[in-house]
Amino acid sequence: MHSLKLLFTATILCMAFNIHAQGSETSCPPGNIGFETGTLSGWQCDTGGINKAGVISVISTVPISNRQTIIDSNSYPKLDPYGNFPTLCPYGGNYSIMLGNGEGGARAERVTYTFTVPPTAAVYDITFYYAVVLQNPNHMPSQQPRFTVNTFDLTDSPDTISANGLTMPPQQVTCASFDFIASAALPGFKPAPVSPKTGIVYYKDWAPATIHLAGYAGKTMRMEFTTNDCTLGEHFGYAYLDVNEACGSPITGANYCSGQKSITMLAPGGFGTYAWYNADFSKQLSATQALSITPPPPDQTKYAVVLVPQNGLGCLDTIYADVTRINAGFTFTVKDTVFACPGSTVDLTAASVTTGSSSNLTYTYYTDSIGTQYLYQPNQVSTSGVYYIRAQNPEGCTNLLPVQVFIGSPPLTVTNPPEVLYPATVDISKTFTHSSVLTYSYYTDASLKAPLVNYQYVSKTGTYYIKATSNETGCFTSVPVNVHIGPPPPPTVNAVNTFTPNGDGINDYFFVTIVGLAEFKSLKVFNRSGQLMFQTTSSTAQWDGTMDGKPLPAGTYYWVFEGKNDYYHTKVTQGGSITLLR
Repeated sequence: MHSLKLLFTATILCMAFNIHAQGSETSCPPGNIGFETGTLSGWQCDTGGINKAGVISVISTVPISNRQTIIDSNSYPKLDPYGNFPTLCPYGGNYSIMLGNGEGGARAERVTYTFTVPPTAAVYDITFYYAVVLQNPNHMPSQQPRFTVNTFDLTDSPDTISANGLTMPPQQVTCASFDFIASAALPGFKPAPVSPKTGIVYYKDWAPATIHLAGYAGKTMRMEFTTNDCTLGEHFGYAYLDVNEACGSPITGANYCSGQKSITMLAPGGFGTYAWYNADFSKQLSATQALSITPPPPDQTKYAVVLVPQNGLGCLDTIYADVTRINAGFTFTVKDTVFACPGSTVDLTAASVTTGSSSNLTYTYYTDSIGTQYLYQPNQVSTSGVYYIRAQNPEGCTNLLPVQVFIGSPPLTVTNPPEVLYPATVDISKTFTHSSVLTYSYYTDASLKAPLVNYQYVSKTGTYYIKATSNETGCFTSVPVNVHIGPPPPPTVNAVNTFTPNGDGINDYFFVTIVGLAEFKSLKVFNRSGQLMFQTTSSTAQWDGTMDGKPLPAGTYYWVFEGKNDYYHTKVTQGGSITLLR
């Protein structure tokens, strides 16, 4: 028997058994070993207590509520109040049991299951997963709560009665029996987020152990699980127990269908180390839980994986898988991203998430990329992140694909555009990266009630608002964008200072050119005496050096331009001299 000295008061345990019989399919699984009838039929329940000397005394009873209690995912709290882990074992079925309770009182509870290993089964494996939560009252080790797992061989050494009338237990299967006695030094434990008033609580998340029954073909075995409170009656201990009734190889993913480009085989989770080999063990292929092969190997290729338990808890085991090619169709597609508004949840089980997939697939949901960490309540995902969906068809072909869940307002990152000078405009639809799953609209106010019609030609400095609306959910985000339209430089009026109206086609006319934003109002030309020689209100008119059609003498004349600044709407006046040459 393994002994782990745990100086704590509460033991919370979940077991999920994967039954693997090599060489026989007989009696697999044993009836109701996984409580899937919703009862304890087939299990023996014992209830009693523990005295101050640490001796447990129990008698056979019917299941007692709050001591051997059937639980399921709907009728029981979803998370343990101390370890904050799911109370329904992730590797089991629809039902678990709770062994014991959180009330203390020097009580003890036990459940046992008796079965016969099939006569032709060379290997019969039961892998269980457990999570432990312990409250530390710092009692003597003999006074601590305890959880024990025992496996007995009833064929070679049945129960016997000693001379003093005590029942002597049969022979144990050493690597399949464990004794947990509370100890603060137990590796892998963490302080629980919640503790009672006395004694800190520690917990250990899910971990596996293996009952490896090689050489027990045809023999009758008994599994026994016992919890007890501390002997002083102040501190509690309880367990969650479940059984996975799946038979055959515990390796998943060994079947592949036509068209699949790769396979990923997955060994049972939670062991300390993994070592994958080819059929003759001449080459190690992987040291992780998963073995991926691209392209899939030929039909009936054999692989083996050696499983070493964590912390020595369980039996060293080697299991095998035969890759099987199946002539069946298998189409599995998943949406890239599923959106939900703030405060709501995503239903990954909705048909829309796997639209386009084959109609005969069954789905399971995970939080990791190889499919070992179950996603609880996939129909109510409340946290953004990447999740994974595994599809399996009736022929056993599988594939695992990711799906991004985004819960919240649609993402919208806006970059304020650089300043431009009037009359240039700004297209604020170019200030962010567009998404095909969002619709965008534009506004002049933060309340989004005044639409901005010409959002591609914004001509005034100000703060505008861009609204991104999810096409799928209807929820939206609004983000401000700051537009700066700088003033233009002051307008100027340019003119030549000499012209020669001699009809040679070169510099025959006098005119002005406006540079900048100004409206032409008038142009006047005067002689040295101040007499008006020429005037026009047309920006295209030119002076040919005449007055009333008669040529004026050579000399110096003076021009005056009047206009309006188009940006500031102010009067513009400019003048200069011009020399007329004949």
